[in-house]
Amino acid sequence: MADVPVEAAPSVGALDAVVERACKPPTGKSRAKQLRWVAGELRTALERGELPPAAAGSLTELLAPDTLAAYLTAAELGLLRRKPTARPDRPSPASMSVREVCLQIIGAGAGIAVVLPERDVQVVLRPVVAARPRSILLGHLERAVRPGQSEARSRILAIIGTVMDTGCRAGELCHLRVGDVDARRGRIRVTRLPQHRNPQAVPATETVALSGPTQAAMRHWLTVRSRLVVRDAAKPASRKNETTDALWVSVAPSGHSRPGLPLHFRGLARAYVREIRSLNIDMAGEPGWEPMPERMEQLRRAIELEPADLGGVTVLRRTGASHR
Repeated sequence: MADVPVEAAPSVGALDAVVERACKPPTGKSRAKQLRWVAGELRTALERGELPPAAAGSLTELLAPDTLAAYLTAAELGLLRRKPTARPDRPSPASMSVREVCLQIIGAGAGIAVVLPERDVQVVLRPVVAARPRSILLGHLERAVRPGQSEARSRILAIIGTVMDTGCRAGELCHLRVGDVDARRGRIRVTRLPQHRNPQAVPATETVALSGPTQAAMRHWLTVRSRLVVRDAAKPASRKNETTDALWVSVAPSGHSRPGLPLHFRGLARAYVREIRSLNIDMAGEPGWEPMPERMEQLRRAIELEPADLGGVTVLRRTGASHR
């Protein structure tokens, strides 16, 4: 098969057919994209000689244990990327797991038992934000109510406060609605959406107490938000006259005709990075300040919660260690 172009190889044609069947509903768009990505990497591995020549002959050979071991090794070393990776020694555990899941799906669709090699998975967690910068940042939240604060800064300060008080993941933040915030009692209702959760399981809902600075930042953001989400300025403000009930909304047009639209995962991530960079510049020189990381999970993982009895109602709040 050495003289046969990869695109004409029997194994590649069979692979494409299986993947296209696997991408049909009820398979979601995200999983379909991943399946096509893995199929593309297998073709690239053939083209670059990273797989045994026999892998071009049939789908059974392409999905054979030795072939898949060679493929995963090449992927882990960054040898299948369009551009050379800057850190070939630092593969992403998440992307490797996605590859393995997709290979199992492809194998099931082809009626071939896929045997994957055992890998020594070492997850290296980035350091969490230290207590001192968190304390400084918490004090900074009260600046959200100062005149002249931009809408984007008001939003990021409320988001940071929410993360520091609740340990919310990005997806959980996107899930929040205005009705989840009890501004009078200073509480917020959070629906936990942990990674790798069983989609059949009912998500857990928790009520978490907000700290004083976060309450101030949240009240100010709700005021800002109420202006952004007005659907028709000629009509009285009301829930029916709002573009969305999402808690976090866009503050300026970004691919849309107007602000006040719900922030989804990617939009939230971009907004967080952009404003964290700006905040780090503004806070430079503050005694004890260390630049905030651009990954929200490093702030989130620093937070621990404990039960508390507030006004006869049991809610969660940050532990004493998190307040230091």
